[in-house]
Amino acid sequence: MSDTHDCQNQSPPKWPRKLILVQRRIPGPGSKVSNATVVTYYDSDVGGNLIQITPDNNDEPVLWDLELDTHHSYYFHPDTQTCTPFDFPVGILKRDFLQDAQPLGESLTKNGKQVCGWTKLDFIDYYADKHTGDPVSWYFHTMKATFSVISYEENPTSIDPALFVPPDYCFV
Repeated sequence: MSDTHDCQNQSPPKWPRKLILVQRRIPGPGSKVSNATVVTYYDSDVGGNLIQITPDNNDEPVLWDLELDTHHSYYFHPDTQTCTPFDFPVGILKRDFLQDAQPLGESLTKNGKQVCGWTKLDFIDYYADKHTGDPVSWYFHTMKATFSVISYEENPTSIDPALFVPPDYCFV
């Protein structure tokens, strides 16, 4: 994104074909989730999105949320080898999932970064760096939680396609 564009008139960013995100999940008032570190591996070419959620509370197991373009998803816990498969009609988020989002305009993050924001349906408020378009944070309405980006890697070569294969214990 360019400095000369105002956030109100910019199109929302489109995700790259592949990305790796490390984020902090911070629950808001009324949320039923806890603080956690969240790592997302997204590969639209493979048709997979893996979200690894590591709660701060060591009593909660690490959750792997695997979403596939086959419209199948799996919540599994590698430590206990338990799995809940389910049909997910949407598949993975499309690279342009913010299409038709309404602009929220420009704002500053707590650390002074200029961001442009968009909101979509009763789903998400998404904030990207005004100058680079890189994701900065988002808020999921139904979860009542903010996800703040710690690190972001666009089009990495290091995503192992095996991450997008459900473990055998999901089929028992």
